[in-house]
Amino acid sequence: MFLTPLHAHYNTASCGLHGFIAIFNIMTLRNVIRSMLKEAETPERTGVAPRGGFERTGVAPPGAEGTPPIPALQSGRGPLPPASADIPPDPAVVYRDQVARVAQKVGKALGMMEIRYLARSKRPYGAYAYSAISPNYMNVIIKISPEHELAGYQKIEEIKQSLPADVAKHFPHIYKITNLKKLGIEWPKSDPTDNDRNLGVIVMEVLDELPGPVYDLIKQPPAADDFVLEVFLNDTVLLNDFIEKYLITQQVHNVIESFLDNAKPDYTVADIEDVKTAIKDRLMLIRNFKYPRFEPSILNRVDFRKPTQRIAALKPQIKRLVHQALKRFNPGIEMIDDTVTTLANEFSDEIVNQDRAIPTEPSMGGRYGVMSGTNMLTSFKRAVKYMTNHGIFVSDLHANNLMLRPESMDIVIADLGHFEQESSLPPAPSF
Repeated sequence: MFLTPLHAHYNTASCGLHGFIAIFNIMTLRNVIRSMLKEAETPERTGVAPRGGFERTGVAPPGAEGTPPIPALQSGRGPLPPASADIPPDPAVVYRDQVARVAQKVGKALGMMEIRYLARSKRPYGAYAYSAISPNYMNVIIKISPEHELAGYQKIEEIKQSLPADVAKHFPHIYKITNLKKLGIEWPKSDPTDNDRNLGVIVMEVLDELPGPVYDLIKQPPAADDFVLEVFLNDTVLLNDFIEKYLITQQVHNVIESFLDNAKPDYTVADIEDVKTAIKDRLMLIRNFKYPRFEPSILNRVDFRKPTQRIAALKPQIKRLVHQALKRFNPGIEMIDDTVTTLANEFSDEIVNQDRAIPTEPSMGGRYGVMSGTNMLTSFKRAVKYMTNHGIFVSDLHANNLMLRPESMDIVIADLGHFEQESSLPPAPSF
């Protein structure tokens, strides 16, 4: 038995008994402390704000309320934020609520009924759209937008009468253009120090969202979407024009000349054209290729994510068709794989490198993709080209800014906030 100095003056019998009790008490106290520390290191999900030295337990044990923090528990951690700390509101959320209040006041000032939120711009302080019923019981859209965007709507309204009918039909019908101050509406400030805002107000016709297929045709090039690639392959006119443009490129011309140097050294210009015609005839058969996405069994479908993966599924068929075309000119030459591969790669790259059908910024040199030649987009493409050729700065034509007029199925540019008139339009010619 080991005796502590505290008990050394006791006799042997009492020393043994009291020593055992002291050791037991020390062990018990040590276990209690260990238990407390372990409990403190494992926070309970009680939802109660931590207090005192038991921050991570969620609840302070009886009698421990208000006790100072245990230093051991504070190591390695910064101070906890106050439970009642004020979090400033999100400015975008505040702006949204302010616009909602303004929209109701605008509707009341214009005699509108049933003002309901529809959509908003992706920009934090962009336009908001609300549906409403006009005093003559017509469904309309009220658009609350930054005041500077009114200029685009006003300019288009001024020149719309001078535009050909086939161009003007792609602009929305505007019933009123005004702003908050003209309507006598004050901006609802969230703080007295806030600046006043004089937002624009546009009342326009109700338009429908673009159907999914039309939306995809405008937004996606062939290699980026399964549906668009299917339309491309099955549109005979579109595919024919695409192949013809591919065959007149200098790269393809050089490859065909190199092929004829071996196949027919005394070839003429007519022979080059014959080879191009043969390639075109065979490549047109690619429309009969059953794309993997349309296999009847879901287990056989290929979920392509990248343009290169979609084209990789087509490339073996392209090579096979080009090979058939070239073999017709000299069956004795079997070593034409390099030529076939080069031509197939050129054709595949042309598909992959196509732009979206309608460029987002036509007036800034945006290129029209091959899908702009589809029947659904031909009229709209011609209208946009007319605008850019006659001094109208056309901008921000992303697919979300284009909608559909349900009565005529015309594609309509719903957002004119970024349009400008660069020069005076001539009298409307025949279109």
